[in-house]
Amino acid sequence: MKCIINRRAQFSASHRYWLPELSEAENIEKFGVRAKFPGQGHNYVLLISLGGEVDEYGMVLNLSDVKHVIKREVTNQLDFSYLNDVWTDFQETLPTTENIARVIWQRLAPHLPIVGVQLFENSELWADYTGEGMEAYLTISTHFSAAHRLAPNISPEKYGKCTRTHGHNYHLEVTVKGKIDPRTGAIVDVDALKRVVEDYAVEPLDHSCLNKDIPYFAEIVPTTENISLYIHHLLTSPIEKLGVELHKVRLFESHELWADYAKNGTETHFTVSTYFSAAHRLADPNLSQEKNAQIYGKCARPHGHGHNYYLEVTVKGEIDSTTGMIVDLGGLNQIIKNDVVELFDHTFINEDIPYFAEVVPTSENIALYISNILRSPIQELGSELYKVKLFESPNNSCEIYCTESDANSISATVSELVLAEV
Repeated sequence: MKCIINRRAQFSASHRYWLPELSEAENIEKFGVRAKFPGQGHNYVLLISLGGEVDEYGMVLNLSDVKHVIKREVTNQLDFSYLNDVWTDFQETLPTTENIARVIWQRLAPHLPIVGVQLFENSELWADYTGEGMEAYLTISTHFSAAHRLAPNISPEKYGKCTRTHGHNYHLEVTVKGKIDPRTGAIVDVDALKRVVEDYAVEPLDHSCLNKDIPYFAEIVPTTENISLYIHHLLTSPIEKLGVELHKVRLFESHELWADYAKNGTETHFTVSTYFSAAHRLADPNLSQEKNAQIYGKCARPHGHGHNYYLEVTVKGEIDSTTGMIVDLGGLNQIIKNDVVELFDHTFINEDIPYFAEVVPTSENIALYISNILRSPIQELGSELYKVKLFESPNNSCEIYCTESDANSISATVSELVLAEV
């Protein structure tokens, strides 16, 4: 079966946006403070996504080996460097976040089955690159505070206190897609993009009561799904005028609940997150301790170790015209709690869950097992399980994408692999 695994890395580096063919005044006009001598620096966070078959040992790749490749080919060379000089690629095309991501892909592709590079310049700006020539994605994040109530036509008996007026600190992420300029390295003027998002989305919604202050929501229920769709409509045209395409709007109602809208009618993706704590040991019971240690390293130690697992469950579906939702949130949370969290939380997975007596509980195998548990009950709610993402630690995670053609067996082949949107 196919799976995507993600490995996190970091490096600190400085750079400067400066083209020698332009005058100082022209550089400052084009790049603003980013053109100032000697440059500026960032603590970059890098996520490398790798795709492949899960092998007989329950892994796509040994993440320890992946870590060493990333260090050798990327972070050891970039850490504490001046990017403009460290690689010749950045002399031809400036080291913007999106171009750094592109060049990192090129450096790693000969060594790893890479399907995505995500590079954070900071918590409010990051780029994604997926190997499509000079095409890249750039995301900015911001926030607004607003009140709302799930009304009209929502039953207080079913939806309880959410039908009362309440509020949230919404976190908004806006992703655009475009071509990297071969000289400046940019796909869009970031400051102009921030102004558009501020003027067309944040300013109208911030410190408002959505039901009463935004005419659109007089008759439309302001759920997270509908708000993300509305913001997408607000931003599409002004962002196109910047020369890029609005790719996706992600809206967080809280750190445990968010929606993604990507201009596909009323189809939306909705994600909830949760945690469980568990111990496990990476060891095949049919192999010797020596062989297990050779394959899994210290993860094969006899008495096991543990993690605070972080789980994201994403469903997809059409927004219901009455409720404004794609799934019964209460029902979804109850399924995840009863069928997954109660099963895994505070267990020794190898010993307490019969399936893993014979199957090595790698993150890949656990995520696939969870996806098989959730697929049918979520379908009974009228939605479709889209993705299960499991974090074993801040540095390591894996993703299983689910389609209707997947078999209900842990050994099923995933017939459709979609690139992770991380």
